[in-house]
Amino acid sequence: MLKSSICAYCGCGCRLRFAVKGKRIEKVLPDRTDEISEGKPCIKGLTLHEVYDKGRIVQPMIRKRGNLKKVTWSEALRYVKEKTWDLAPSEVFFAPSGKTTNEDCYVMQKFARIVFNTNNVDGCCSRLCHAATLVATSEAYGIHAMPYTLNDIKNTDCLLIIGSNPASNYPVLFNRILEAKRRGCRIISVQSIFNEITQFADIQLVIQPGTYIALLNGIANHLIKTGKYDRNAEHCEGFDKLVETVKPYTGRKVCDICGISHRDFLSAADAISDSENFGALHGMGMTQHIKAVENVQSLLNLLILKNGKILSCRGEINVQGCGDMGCVPNIDTDLFERAWSVKLTRKLGITMINALSLSPVKACFISGFNPAQSMPDLNRVHRNLEEMFIVQMDSYLNLTSGFADVILPTPTLLERTGTITNGERRVRLVSGVIEPLGKSEQEWVVFRKLARMLGYGKHFPYRNARDVLHEITNVIPSYSGIDADSVYMGYDQFADKTIKFRKFIPAIFTGVDDVRSRRYPFLLTTFRSKYQFLTGEMTSKSETLQRVSKDGAYCYISRPDAERLKLRDGDNVTVESTAGSVVAKVKIDTRMQQGVVAMHFHFERLLVNKLFPSQFDTRSLTPNYKLVAVSIGKIDKPQKQEGR
Repeated sequence: MLKSSICAYCGCGCRLRFAVKGKRIEKVLPDRTDEISEGKPCIKGLTLHEVYDKGRIVQPMIRKRGNLKKVTWSEALRYVKEKTWDLAPSEVFFAPSGKTTNEDCYVMQKFARIVFNTNNVDGCCSRLCHAATLVATSEAYGIHAMPYTLNDIKNTDCLLIIGSNPASNYPVLFNRILEAKRRGCRIISVQSIFNEITQFADIQLVIQPGTYIALLNGIANHLIKTGKYDRNAEHCEGFDKLVETVKPYTGRKVCDICGISHRDFLSAADAISDSENFGALHGMGMTQHIKAVENVQSLLNLLILKNGKILSCRGEINVQGCGDMGCVPNIDTDLFERAWSVKLTRKLGITMINALSLSPVKACFISGFNPAQSMPDLNRVHRNLEEMFIVQMDSYLNLTSGFADVILPTPTLLERTGTITNGERRVRLVSGVIEPLGKSEQEWVVFRKLARMLGYGKHFPYRNARDVLHEITNVIPSYSGIDADSVYMGYDQFADKTIKFRKFIPAIFTGVDDVRSRRYPFLLTTFRSKYQFLTGEMTSKSETLQRVSKDGAYCYISRPDAERLKLRDGDNVTVESTAGSVVAKVKIDTRMQQGVVAMHFHFERLLVNKLFPSQFDTRSLTPNYKLVAVSIGKIDKPQKQEGR
C-alpha cells in the first residue's frame, strides 16, 4: 500500500510516497505531484525506510542509581511530577523541537506557560541556526519568515548564494537553481571554504571567514556609486544612513579585508548591478557568528537596494513552525492570556543558551534535541547537564540520553499526525504512514496527560491533533487565514508572508570574530555533509548513505599546511582551542585555504563543538560555530573521546 506524508529532514518539507506492508515501511518513492520536490527528492528522504525503526526508544525509562529502567507511562509521568512540580518557574526550561509537528510544539509551550507559569521556552534548531535571520527580517521587513517561495528562484537572473551550500544541504532547492542557470541566471557563490556550490557557480568568491559584512557593504557601495539600484529604495527608512555607512567600503579596501582579487570583486558587483531580478539565499555560514544579525542585515540591505528577493531555506523540517507556535522566550503573553482565559507571568523567559550553558536551570524538558552534542562549549554544557533533572522526549537514543533522568519515547515524523510549516511558511499535512513504534506518544498527547495529572486538564481538552490546529488558527495571528479542515484534507496553505515595510539597517565591519595567534595559528570552521543530518541519529543508520558517503570524523586541511606540519591522510591530530580539544583524523583537501581547517559536526566520535567557546551573537544569542582559532598537533595514537 502506498501512503503519503512529509519527509522528516530539512525545511524544504517534501511530500513522499511510502510503500507500507503490514507494520513496516518497505520503500520510499518520489511523489510526482509534490510541488516542493517536483518528483525529485534527495537521497536522504529516499532512504528513510532504512532508518525509521533502527535503535528506537520504544518504552519510557527512568534512571535510578545510575541505571535506566523500563517503566510504564504512568510511572514515568509520576516520577516527572515528583522531581519537578515543586520547582520555581525560573528553575524549569522547555525545549520544543523542529522535528515535531506544529501541534506538538504549540501544546508544549502552552503547558510550560500555564502549568509551570514560565516563559522559559526556546526551540532548539532556530536558536542554534536561523534565529538571527528572523531578528533581521522582522526589523527589515516586519515579518518573522521568508516572504518568498522556492519557485521564485527559477525566475532570478542573478542569484547570490552566500554562506550556504544548497547543492549539498538542500538538493531540492538546488534543482531550482539548476533550472534558473539553464535559463541564463548568473550564480555568484560567496563562501569561507570551497564547496560544491563554489564549483558550480559562474563567479566564485572564497573569502576570509567572518568578513561577510565588509563584502556586502562594498557591493552596496558599488551599486550606489554606479546608480544601479532601484530608485524606490531612496524612500525606504535608513537609506541615507546606508549611503554614509558603506561609503568607506571601496573595492580595494574590501578585497584586502576579504582576501580576494579586485577583478573577482568587480565581477560579482557588476553582475548584481546589471541584474533585473536579483535574488539571494544564505545559510549558517552567515548566521552562526557573533555578528550574525549584522551579517543578515547587510544582505537584506543589498536586496532592498535591488528590490531583490530573500530565498533562503531553513534547517529542520518544522523549525519555522516551532517558532511560529510561540516556542520562544519573548512572546506576547497578552495574546495568549486573551485566548486561553488565564493569567500568565510577565517575567521574560530565558533562551537555551542561558538555560543549558550560562545560567543553568534545575530541570529541562527536551524534545527532539541533542544538546550534549549540539551546543557550543560542550565541556561546560556536559557539567551542567550532570546537575540537571532532564526529561528527554525523543525517538532515538543519543549522547543526551546518557544525561537523561527520564526518557519518554516519541514517534518519528513518519508516525505522527499533524502539520508542519516549511521554510516558505507553507503549512502541510503530516499523516502517520504506520502506527507509532512501541509505546511512543506525540508531545501534545504527553503534555495533555501530564496536565491532567497536575490538575490543569481543562486547558488541554483536545481529542486529536486537528483540534489543536483549530486552536492554533484562532490564537496565532499569522495562522488566522489557515483553514484547518482544508489542511487536514491534504491541501497546502500559507501562513502570513506579507512584507509590512522595507527598512535599511546598516552594519559596520569591526574585524573578524576570532584571530589567529602564535599558539592558535589556524581558523576552524564547521560544515555539513550531503549524507548526514544534524547529529546523525537517523542518517548514520542508513546503509545506503554510509556506503556512498566519503565524509567522516576528519579535520580537513590544505596541502601546504599539511606538508608544513608533516601530516599525511589518516594521521591522528589533536585540535585544540581555548575551550577544549578533540582528536581527529587528517584529510588533506586541495580546496582548503591555507590557515583554515574544517570539520563536520554530525559525528558523536568527533565532538567538534567542544572547541567553540561560549561566544554568541548578542542580538539573537545564536552561537558562533563558524570561527575559532585552533592549534593542530600530530599524535601517535588516537585518544578515546567520551561524551560523558
